[in-house]
Amino acid sequence: MENPRLIADREPFPGGAENMARDEALLAACTQPDHPVVLRFYGWGEPTISLGYFQEFSEFESLEPPARDLAVVRRTTGGGAILHDLEVTYSLVIPILHPLVAGRPNALYRLAHEAIIRTIGHGTRMLGTKNESCDAPPPHGSSSSQRGPFFCFERRHDLDVVVDDPQGPGGVSKIAGSAQRRTRTAILQHGSIMLDSRYPQQKVCTWTGLAGPINYDHAFWRLADSFNKALKLNFELSDWTADELDSARHINRIYAGDD
Repeated sequence: MENPRLIADREPFPGGAENMARDEALLAACTQPDHPVVLRFYGWGEPTISLGYFQEFSEFESLEPPARDLAVVRRTTGGGAILHDLEVTYSLVIPILHPLVAGRPNALYRLAHEAIIRTIGHGTRMLGTKNESCDAPPPHGSSSSQRGPFFCFERRHDLDVVVDDPQGPGGVSKIAGSAQRRTRTAILQHGSIMLDSRYPQQKVCTWTGLAGPINYDHAFWRLADSFNKALKLNFELSDWTADELDSARHINRIYAGDD
């Protein structure tokens, strides 16, 4: 088996469609049980709203500015919309029969979020409710087409990374969350860690607010070290392969299209 790979995109970052296409290309390539685990970190070329797979586009159109005027893309994963801006996004692709997750794919949420908590500190913790996964549907009777607030960071699930905040919903504010897509052979999990916020509709806790200013490069190297420890894997820095980039170029047409 090849060693686990670490792919770190650097500025200038891809746009929303390319980011989603690259994640899906990594997932599509993971077809064998001995395929290497891939950990990717990336940013966004422009402020972008990603819609959860099942959200209605009309919900985005009904937003007030400035969010309604941002670029928009649809994710391959469920959950609420995310306003991607000043953040580090991670993605993990892992064979579905890998010992870390075999028979218990939700374990990957906990492992990744333990890494994030270890990195940020400053009172971050997992929420701890009765929902088992970060993209599980919220309780019946909530507001949107997926029965919850439009924005993911206004939803609350068991393994979300939060800090105590008397002004936040339920007394907490969220700094990181994740979602998954599973195929017969692999799991794609990706999530956002908020470095800072400059949009009033982005109601989040931020790394800068907790621990002072931090940039993308510093954040992702610290996160990579924590992911190594949490997953007990020795990730090796890796470039994109020509096949992966070619696959992403083809998939990009789907994410960039109106349909």
